[in-house]
Amino acid sequence: MTSGVGAALRIALACGLSGCAPRDGGVPSEGAAPPQGGGARPAATSDTDSPPVEAEGAQAPVEPLRFDCNEGAGPAPDTLRRLTATQYGNTLTDLTALLLGDRVEARALVTMAGLARVPADRRAGTAAEPGAALRRLDQVVEQDYVDETFQVARTLAQRLIEPSRLERVVGACAVDDDVGNDEACLLAFLQRFGARALRRPLDETDVRFHRTVYGSDPTSSPARYADLITVLLSSPELLYFVEHGGEVLDESAGTYALTAHELASRLSYHFWQTLPDEALWKTAQDGSLLAPEVLSAQVQRLMEDPRARTTLAELFGDVLALEELPLLDAFTGDRQFAAFAGEDLPGPELREEIAEDALDMLAYYTWSAPAGARALLTSERSFARGPALARIYGVEPWDGSSEPPELPAGERPGLLTRAWLLASGTGGTRPIRRGVLVRRRLLCDDLAPPPMAVSPESAAPQPQQTTREAVEALTEQPGTACALCHATLINPLGFTLEGFDGLGRARSEEHHFDAEGMQVHALSVDTRTVPRVTPGDPRQASGPAELVELVLESGKLEACLARHYFRFAFGRVEDLERDGCVLERLRRRLVESGRIRDMVAEVGVAPALLERTFGGEP
Repeated sequence: MTSGVGAALRIALACGLSGCAPRDGGVPSEGAAPPQGGGARPAATSDTDSPPVEAEGAQAPVEPLRFDCNEGAGPAPDTLRRLTATQYGNTLTDLTALLLGDRVEARALVTMAGLARVPADRRAGTAAEPGAALRRLDQVVEQDYVDETFQVARTLAQRLIEPSRLERVVGACAVDDDVGNDEACLLAFLQRFGARALRRPLDETDVRFHRTVYGSDPTSSPARYADLITVLLSSPELLYFVEHGGEVLDESAGTYALTAHELASRLSYHFWQTLPDEALWKTAQDGSLLAPEVLSAQVQRLMEDPRARTTLAELFGDVLALEELPLLDAFTGDRQFAAFAGEDLPGPELREEIAEDALDMLAYYTWSAPAGARALLTSERSFARGPALARIYGVEPWDGSSEPPELPAGERPGLLTRAWLLASGTGGTRPIRRGVLVRRRLLCDDLAPPPMAVSPESAAPQPQQTTREAVEALTEQPGTACALCHATLINPLGFTLEGFDGLGRARSEEHHFDAEGMQVHALSVDTRTVPRVTPGDPRQASGPAELVELVLESGKLEACLARHYFRFAFGRVEDLERDGCVLERLRRRLVESGRIRDMVAEVGVAPALLERTFGGEP
């Protein structure tokens, strides 16, 4: 995706060569001192309802973004993806529940088998795309993962063949005195359980291999059944999305239509993060899932299940980097911080309340009151369930089921003014962090990693100096390497939000306190900036409301959401030349319907999800 085409590319390259962020792609620690109080191209026509922003230096409204769809480029090759940690745990639980007929017992057995020891996924990006950090992109396989998944499989298998469970797991034929039915009993179990574990019917080669695992003697043996279950639960076809494809769609590009079972697996893991349920499995077994009307019906059914909400919450959490929320009660024993916080002195629960608030907002406008980008950025409803955050917002806690309470009018529009972005963990603000999060996570603009020689410094304000002034002095000195990125791409976005303090409370003054907790300064806050949401746009924003309108006018949020959702659905960073068609399909669906959930449903019937590309001529 190219934002402003050549100009943006030049800026991104320059920032990569002379940035001032830490080596890990983070941001300078401008708030870590002692506590002080899309990438697409312009569209030919506008398809957004956002009005232009009238401000100093106004220019003609920019056209919203779109992705170039080049059908001749051919789709990008798919990768061999590993199940995420969530998908792996859900898969083992559901397979065990199929055997036992009791999901509660199944979950307990999987937990006791040592599931918690399996290494957790890391949010993985790339050097060029640090903002592409989703857990589904983590495909690193280390020895610990191999060892622990095998140990889980073996321990779980041992529990499943205990005398109290063997009959439920295999069948009465495994525990009766008739040795004449043991071969048929074994084969029936292998076909039934093996098909669900591998997510496809077993062929003769599969049966021979797994029959060999059991041993030549067909006599019922709990120990040999444990070996068989262990191998099935350790199979690459369980741990990975192994797809061979069916009908050839484009031989030169190496593109094949998915089989019905492969499609069922993609759908179930995408929407539910687990293997197909019985209803979906039946449509794969009889092949009817490949019919467009059956596919659409199944997508809608999967979408209506509560598990789809849980799945999307994982995406939202990664997009907003909620795992990186700072500890908010680290300085509660400090007199300066205590004086700054006053009656809002945070406890350990506030961090969780903040994450829940952001996720609830996104869930509300996805499922409960379906809407799109405008609602996300302009909503004046509070989703704070906890009392600490509700007090910061100046409302009563939300009960989670009734209409969310209204915030003070005009004070806190949408996602950009909520505590997930504003909270710093100190008495000061962190405008650089705020700017980077908005630029990367909501606009999908690239901020390349800085050179190795760059070292972050503290931007704690000096006496009679606001945080903004301190950041400007540190990062915007004319002629310095830092200024190119910070003065144009990062700082201005953060400065528009300086009307909120380090706890997310609205303010017009920045208060400083001495070591004894006495206020020594009250300095006026300046939120006027030229945020350059679109490269080269000279218009000024005086605060978050005008920044919101610039973002909506640009169309960048819709394009960025399409990119995030593509990465989530396909488990890889997009190739803008070869994935442009599906990206544009998702973006346009969001824009035209004005509903996030419609974009979510769209991927279930998009051609890119129905086929597999193994490579070929580019």
